[in-house]
Amino acid sequence: MTSRRNALKSLGLAALALPALSAQAESTPAMPLANDPQYWKKLRSQFMLANDKVFFNPGTVGVMPKVVVDKMTEHARYLAAHVADWAYKDDNKEEFISGYNNLMSIRTKVGKLINSEVGEIAMTDNVTHGISYLANGITLQAGDEVLTTNQEHPGGRGSWLVKEKRYGVVFKEAVIGKPIKNSEEVYQDIVKAFTSKTKVLIISHMISGSGAILPIKEICAEAAKRGIFTILDGAQTIGQIKVDVKDIGCDAYAGCFHKWVGAPAGTGFMYVKQDKMKDIWTTVASARWDNHDDEGFRFTQRGTGNFPVLKGLEAALDFLFEIGPDRVHDRIKFLGQRLRTGLRQNPKVKIFSPVDEAMCAGITVYNIEGMTGAKLQDEFWNRGRMRPRASGDVFGVRHCTHIFNSEAEIDKALAIVRELSKG
Repeated sequence: MTSRRNALKSLGLAALALPALSAQAESTPAMPLANDPQYWKKLRSQFMLANDKVFFNPGTVGVMPKVVVDKMTEHARYLAAHVADWAYKDDNKEEFISGYNNLMSIRTKVGKLINSEVGEIAMTDNVTHGISYLANGITLQAGDEVLTTNQEHPGGRGSWLVKEKRYGVVFKEAVIGKPIKNSEEVYQDIVKAFTSKTKVLIISHMISGSGAILPIKEICAEAAKRGIFTILDGAQTIGQIKVDVKDIGCDAYAGCFHKWVGAPAGTGFMYVKQDKMKDIWTTVASARWDNHDDEGFRFTQRGTGNFPVLKGLEAALDFLFEIGPDRVHDRIKFLGQRLRTGLRQNPKVKIFSPVDEAMCAGITVYNIEGMTGAKLQDEFWNRGRMRPRASGDVFGVRHCTHIFNSEAEIDKALAIVRELSKG
């Protein structure tokens, strides 16, 4: 029987695409040259996002570049038309369906992005899954303490609350500021909550509700001295700021790609240090649940999944690498700082992101005196077809900036804030 790999070579996915798909692909402009003074304006054309709307919420779900949508559609059409070409051989390397293969190509690219070995990377659907795998897989005794902060996302908390209720571990919160004034303040708030019973520290690298980048390298170093297993929630970091897990020194890191990388939803990863991963029990078990030759594969193999989505993820990673991760990070920070600089000039605005700009990137949380988050969100839409996300009555909106945004959009948003501040 002809193998799928040979079939791909002989048929070619491009030739299998329907005419409508080919026409769409041809309509995508070429990537701008790196030194083009209009680089970011031209790069905007790589996204299908409607030109009459402004999206300021990749902190919830990002915008997929057109190449990502095309790659997903291409593979979905291939499966629909040519599933009979699959030879059911070499499943460890096969890229026909997901869930039973090692996804080595994608895991290698994730490892490159966060500076880890491929065996330390397991593919997951999102950060909640990754943290749940860790909570379920780590052996703890009744009375052992798990420490977090009072500003964590429910996806980072829920699995530990289950463990507390089911097994008697103690789930504790360190209270941190909002806004956080500086790194030393939040470092002390967390470290002083350590006790002799603290076995796990689970905190966000970047706080979702404020955009605060925590001093995680220093916190993890102090935790390591005490034998505390450190887990970082990286839901808001991957694609927004640089992440180097070896430099950070954490034991585990859970991240996703559907926010700041522009990948489809249902794409995430779990990193665990090689010497620590072998001691973590598998939550979703299949044939490789106890095979430690490739620890990352042990967690990645979890039943049939959606390979067109993973094809989209790989295309999103390639898109990020083509631009250059550092260049993306710098652009996001540049636009975020432009927004915060303008907001700080308005006495009616209260900012809940850190005072220290070194702790900020593309997320800004703020409100206008006398307004609720829902009202502010609605006014942005009514006045400018702009979409930040409401962050509650007190905290106003979470306003994110990304590479598909422009200086003009930031300035227009600031003009709307000024108008609203007049009452």
